[in-house]
Amino acid sequence: MALQLAIIGCGTKATQYIQTWISRDDLQIRAVMDPNPAAMANVATIAAAAQKAAPQSYSDWQQLLNTEAATLDAVYICTPHAAHAEQALLALNLGLDVLLEKPMVTTVAEAEALVAAQQRSGKTLVVAYQGGLSPLVAELRDAIATEKYGPLVSINAAIWEDWADKYQGHWKQIPAISGGGFMFDTGAHMMNTVSRITSKPFARISAMMQNLGFPVDVVTSVSGELSDGTLFNLHASGRAIRCVSRIECYFPTAIVRICAWGRWMEIEDAQGNVVRKEQEAANNLMNVFMQTRSGEIANPSDVLQGLRMAQLWDAIKLSASQHGVPVTL
Repeated sequence: MALQLAIIGCGTKATQYIQTWISRDDLQIRAVMDPNPAAMANVATIAAAAQKAAPQSYSDWQQLLNTEAATLDAVYICTPHAAHAEQALLALNLGLDVLLEKPMVTTVAEAEALVAAQQRSGKTLVVAYQGGLSPLVAELRDAIATEKYGPLVSINAAIWEDWADKYQGHWKQIPAISGGGFMFDTGAHMMNTVSRITSKPFARISAMMQNLGFPVDVVTSVSGELSDGTLFNLHASGRAIRCVSRIECYFPTAIVRICAWGRWMEIEDAQGNVVRKEQEAANNLMNVFMQTRSGEIANPSDVLQGLRMAQLWDAIKLSASQHGVPVTL
């Protein structure tokens, strides 16, 4: 039976997914919500082009959930960061599975509330970090755990984008709505993927931030160590070119590079030979969500991982506010 899905938030990212999901036979988009009528009209246009019935549209997310809950299996939430916790909490309490855009929440308190709600309801909540759901990230995680290339020596990760100018005046640069700047937005993919591949908690970090005249952080640099003593660096530059990421893992016998979204991975051996692997991303998010809720696979991006990310972000902000004073997690 097709998954009965609602979508809260129909901006650019959600629309990209809708264009792929609308034609799938194993799911039906029953309802959508966005405060912008043009966004919902665009969804109707996409449905018509795919010869599908237009989903029921709402301008209020609470009305959508309370009205449609009995007919739904799940909801995909793609709204500004500060709204995630309240919306996901209501969906869980109404008995719906949740596919929630990253970052899961903006505070540790919100994360703890979601952990409690998910455990109480028994429903599935998957945080939509593409890297966390990528088979290539899982492959690298296994290689590190089994010491396929020898013990992990260190990690150097960077992510950059023309973010500061592109999103000037956007909600992403309003602290009360976004919960942070570039590091908490695009950079969250990098933080989460580094956390996923190592399996080890972040133990100690030192962070510095610069706003460059914008209302939120644009450049962030973090140095630290994992609980097993492995050293790592995380660098996010939101005033650069394009949107690119490179995470490099150093081993005695190889260097493995992967992007924060898990779309590609390169394995370089001691002779300089490079093997590149790529992963199709358009359907993987929904495929993994459906496999998780059916019990086919363990949840690769659950509420506990979301809690760890909230704790890391709090530590980064605290260290940066003290000009890099080390913080223990």
